[in-house]
Amino acid sequence: GGGGGGGQVGWVSHVEAWVALTLWMQLVQVLVMSTRLAALLYTVKELFSDVFRLLVLVALSFFAFGTYLTCLQEEHFNEFFASCLVLLRVILDLDPPELDRLGGWALMMIVLFVIGVQIGMLSILIAQLSLAYEHLSTDKQGYAKMNRVFVCVEIESFLPLQQRRDIHDALGFENPLEFDSGDVGPAGGVQALQNSGVRAHPKYVPDRIIRSPGSASAKEPWPEGGLKAKGNAMDKEGVE
Repeated sequence: GGGGGGGQVGWVSHVEAWVALTLWMQLVQVLVMSTRLAALLYTVKELFSDVFRLLVLVALSFFAFGTYLTCLQEEHFNEFFASCLVLLRVILDLDPPELDRLGGWALMMIVLFVIGVQIGMLSILIAQLSLAYEHLSTDKQGYAKMNRVFVCVEIESFLPLQQRRDIHDALGFENPLEFDSGDVGPAGGVQALQNSGVRAHPKYVPDRIIRSPGSASAKEPWPEGGLKAKGNAMDKEGVE
C-alpha cells in the first residue's frame, strides 16, 4: 500500500511539474507587447525550427549506426537501444564506456559517426542559423508585428462570438475617416495621427496621393490647373 501511494504521489508530482513548466512557457506570449522582444521571440522560434530539422537527421544517424553496431554484437552493443545510448554518451561525453576491446570495424564506424555528427552536422547547423538570423534581422520589425497579430488572432478565437461582435461594433469601422476639415475619406479603418517628427526624418518620403479637400458637390468641381503644379512640386521634393 505504501509503495503504491508513493508511486501515485510521484506521478502527480510529475504532472504538476509539467503543468507549471507549461504555464511559465505560455507566459512568454506576453513578450509580444514589446516590439523588440516580439521580434526576438519570433527569431528564436524560427531558429528552433531549423534546429529541429537537423535533430531529425541526427536521430536517423543514431538509428543507422546503432543498428550497424548492434548487428556486430560487440561489447556494450548487444541491443539496439543500448547501442544508441552508448553513441549518445560518446557524442555528449557523458561517462562513455571503455571502447578499447571493440573490433576494427566497430571503432571505425564510431569514429565516422562522431566526425559526421560533431563536425559535419554541427558546422551545417551553425552556418544555417547564421544565415537564418541574418535574414530575419533585416525585417525584424515586420516579423514582430506579424507575430503580434498572430497571437492576437489566436487569443481572439477563444472569445465568444457576441463579445467579438461588440468589440467590432465599438471600433466603428463603418464610419468614414476624416483626413481634414471637410475632407472625409473612406470607411473601414481606425484613425491614427502621424507624429510631427516624421516629416523631418531624412528618410521621409512624401505621400504621392494628391488630395483636394473640400466639398464634393458637382457645382464645385475639383481644381484643374493646380493639380499638375502640385504633382510637379511633389516630384521635385521627392528628388531633393
